[in-house]
Amino acid sequence: MKLLITTKTVDENDQLLGFFVEWIRLLSKKFEKITVLCLEKGKFELPKNVKVINIGKYRGLDKLRTLFSLCFISFNLRGEYDAVFVHMNPIWMISGGALWKIMRKKRFFWYTSGGVTFKLKVAEKFADTIFTASPESFRLSSKKVIVTGHGIDTELFKPDFSRSNLKEEASRFDLGQANHKLKILSVGRIAPVKNYETLIDAAKILKDGGVDFSVTMVGEAALDSDVRYLASLKFKVKSLKLEENFSFIGKINHNDLPQYYQSHDIFIHLSKTGSLDKVILEAMACRMKVLSSNDSARSFLPPDLIFEENNPVNLASKMMTVGNATIDSDVRGYVFKYHSLDKLIDKLSKKISES
Repeated sequence: MKLLITTKTVDENDQLLGFFVEWIRLLSKKFEKITVLCLEKGKFELPKNVKVINIGKYRGLDKLRTLFSLCFISFNLRGEYDAVFVHMNPIWMISGGALWKIMRKKRFFWYTSGGVTFKLKVAEKFADTIFTASPESFRLSSKKVIVTGHGIDTELFKPDFSRSNLKEEASRFDLGQANHKLKILSVGRIAPVKNYETLIDAAKILKDGGVDFSVTMVGEAALDSDVRYLASLKFKVKSLKLEENFSFIGKINHNDLPQYYQSHDIFIHLSKTGSLDKVILEAMACRMKVLSSNDSARSFLPPDLIFEENNPVNLASKMMTVGNATIDSDVRGYVFKYHSLDKLIDKLSKKISES
């Protein structure tokens, strides 16, 4: 069976979408041939049965050229694929859906986000099957939805037992001791929906309480509005005299993410999207202590690892409590059982091949 895939970016160094290169590589073992249509090509190494085509990335009214290219190339390559797998973007399912249906190509859609938009409602009509990571990640009622779990590469995201946060003697520590700095980590796009103000206010409480700590924030501000939001966060950090405690790393390569998870003590997840974010599972795969205020996390995290949204006092309290707790050895096992990449690829390929 031959498969057509559409996605935004094919680049193993992309922080947000670098993981998808491994998806394609593993899917290539399940299908005779894979053709990938994307907006951006970067660094990747894929098997010979995979062809990646850049259809162009345009802005404004020129976005129509992208959609035209999608349909034009899809039609010209009609003999080179039997089914279509659309990754994340509803507009691509809308644009190509009618054509693919006319050509009798089965249409599969991967989508993980808490919001329900008009585009998503239309895209749902064109899809034969919709894959999503958790019930909270696709909130539009549809009989087409299959919950698969996320695909976490547990060979990439794994503990490093040589690092201090997993050494036996460091699994517990006294936050009052001056010889240990609590290392706090947040990973993700810098945007208002991520609610970083709560983390900054909680950090102020820790500092006023005499706790020695650092906060590392990994992620970029992709939109103009996000850039302004990042500037407001940095101003808030400065006004609270927390500049020595915060490090804004910006965008990094996907393959460099594990070293951040491995070298920090607590991962803080503040996203208000409601959907299950990959980053918290990546942190768990590296055996980090995690804290979350996200709705989706309540289904698999115990209450002592959930903090109240927009409540910095509660977050600061949880950080101090969790900081003194022993690392739960089962967190990586949960990712293995429900969200491993190998299991996800098996589920996707089996369903697509059955069509």
